[in-house]
Amino acid sequence: MKPDDSGILPETSAMTKPALFLVILLIFLVLSGTAAACELRIRVPEDNSYAPFYILDNSGTWRGLSIELTEALLSETGCAPVYVPLPFSRGIQSLKTGDIDLMPNMSITEERREFFSFIGPQLDETVLLVTRGDTPLSVASLDDFKKLPMPIGIDRDKVYGDESERKRRSDPDFSSRLEVADNVDFNAKKLALGRLSGFLGFGYNPMHQIRTNPLYRNFTIHPFTVNQDWVYFGLSKKSASPELLARLQAAYERAKRKGRFETIRRKYLIEQE
Repeated sequence: MKPDDSGILPETSAMTKPALFLVILLIFLVLSGTAAACELRIRVPEDNSYAPFYILDNSGTWRGLSIELTEALLSETGCAPVYVPLPFSRGIQSLKTGDIDLMPNMSITEERREFFSFIGPQLDETVLLVTRGDTPLSVASLDDFKKLPMPIGIDRDKVYGDESERKRRSDPDFSSRLEVADNVDFNAKKLALGRLSGFLGFGYNPMHQIRTNPLYRNFTIHPFTVNQDWVYFGLSKKSASPELLARLQAAYERAKRKGRFETIRRKYLIEQE
């Protein structure tokens, strides 16, 4: 039997083509399975109350500071985000149970270390006191909250710094002056109605809202700074393997060396000016 023009015997060529096709198909399926497996469920809020951290545009696409930082991290791993809208407190519980995989903007506490691994730092975070512009308040320390005519609003399950957390646990007079809401907009509405002396917010958010949200038009940022610290990406120990944690930590270091996080943070700082 003579070889064909390719130099391969006809029977050999006929057998090789299906085998080669199967090999290519198997490689494709393996790679597709790997890509599909590398989807991380990311908690996002249920609305636009937390702009510019999270912004849901008219096309249904999530963007914003925390989204860009998260996608910068994931792009270094080849993983894809799947955004899951949840209230913050439910997000914490879902991260504990492994129903979601990752939450941005998380403060580290000893209780959280039991359930979550932390990657970062992700973002510098300043806790601010938002008040009404027509009602000056004398506040120079957390103890001064106890002297205010109305409570200070806070979000459920949010952490506002080590000092405030210690005082919440150890000082009943202080903790009794804090009023918990499920959404920052609830606090804003209560402040507008005069039912709060102020509420606590995270840097970029109240500054953005004062510039863009009519609900905040009579609000101002009080000179007293409640806390300054870093927040992190929180990864579920329940759903994420040690291998995925190591992969994300390595991805974080690569993105950091490239200056990707700093470039994103700087862009949003300029927008606040």
